[in-house]
Amino acid sequence: MLTLHVTNGDVAAGALARSGLPGDIVSWRDVLHDGPVPPDDDLAAFHRTRANFLAARGAGPAEGIVTDFAERDARLADAGVGDEVVLWFEPDLYDQLQLVQVLARLGRLPDEARPRITIAPADCFLGPMAPDRFPPLFAARRPVDADDLAIGVSAWRAFTAATPDALTALTGRLAGVVHGRSYLADDTVQLPHLAAALRRQLEEYPDVAAGLSRTMRQICEALDAAGALTPQRLFAANQATESWMWLGDTNFTAMLDELMRGATPVIARATGSRVHLTDFGRALLRGDADLVRANGLDRWIGGVHCTVSRHWRWDTGAHRLVPGEG
Repeated sequence: MLTLHVTNGDVAAGALARSGLPGDIVSWRDVLHDGPVPPDDDLAAFHRTRANFLAARGAGPAEGIVTDFAERDARLADAGVGDEVVLWFEPDLYDQLQLVQVLARLGRLPDEARPRITIAPADCFLGPMAPDRFPPLFAARRPVDADDLAIGVSAWRAFTAATPDALTALTGRLAGVVHGRSYLADDTVQLPHLAAALRRQLEEYPDVAAGLSRTMRQICEALDAAGALTPQRLFAANQATESWMWLGDTNFTAMLDELMRGATPVIARATGSRVHLTDFGRALLRGDADLVRANGLDRWIGGVHCTVSRHWRWDTGAHRLVPGEG
């Protein structure tokens, strides 16, 4: 019998390898909260779309990324009846999107071909964990049943859809039925962190007040308070506002570049390597300007391509998306 541990990336995989637990390990590398994420019914096309985007972000040659995806997927597909797939995913948005992708892959398998699936109750970050903390989590792993797989399939389909309607509806439904917001709070729930993570994804849509995503607003607020910060200190200030750290430095740097290079810059270079908020950025915080109207919009959130003429906005007070004006 094969035991296959599936986790978020190389750091967690390395920590898991040092734990001494039996079985093979697969790193599920992809930053799904950034860039286009279409449906993966055609895996070759899906791999190409993601690889091209990640290569443009500096992750390496697209062909190598495609190869990594194919090898990763093949190792998961090789797990069959009599084997066990153990899911090791953290509570943050980065991991929870990977989790629903994996659940969707497994959920689409025929019952008679599906391995046993379990999930480690991780209410923590795995990479920094000492090796001796992994075996107790492994011993406490929980079975993933048909209902959990159905949620994974629905969440992945909603996240990769061309409109956010299904994701909004699913997020609200999950928030209403999952009362244990952590594994520790509920010894029966398998997906306690999913609703909060999906809500966090919805908050990356432009807001109704000024067209800022939540991360962009946090960047502006940190600079407004501090005057000027290095990108490293700004990254740390942004992370401090999050319940769970999920945004990598590469993606953060890309967002800073977007805020600096628009027709009307939101932030600008100060002395040295520091950046500061522009007058336009301060107007955005006051609600006296709108980023989408001033600088346009060309951003993917999962399967949704947001443009000036076709986008949605996050209403922070009502916790819902509303159609944006073209």
